[in-house]
Amino acid sequence: MKQAIRQISVDDLSEKISVVYYITERNTRGDIVKTEEVIRCTVWAKVLPLTGKISDSTPEKINTINYRITIRYRKDLKPDDEIIWRGRKLKILTPPFDVENFHIWTMFECREVIQDGIQ
Repeated sequence: MKQAIRQISVDDLSEKISVVYYITERNTRGDIVKTEEVIRCTVWAKVLPLTGKISDSTPEKINTINYRITIRYRKDLKPDDEIIWRGRKLKILTPPFDVENFHIWTMFECREVIQDGIQ
């Protein structure tokens, strides 16, 4: 795996993604009254689909697709950030980590959930 990681080049970063987080405002009772989506950054990435799953055991059909995303090294990403890629929202599953501790690449895995075929 180490060789595969080191063989990633800037040319492999062919997809543009946005990393977003949410700011919520609460009233005096603690109820959420407003949620605002804020773009933390927009960067080039390598997005690889890993696995897909279809679940028919619930009343709704739920499909999930997992992705592995590699970007240039960043230390400002948070595990509760979300990714917007090609109009899709992806939840970060693994905390972003510095690949091999060389401060070259940051990698994390995400999940896209599609219910009843609606994204």
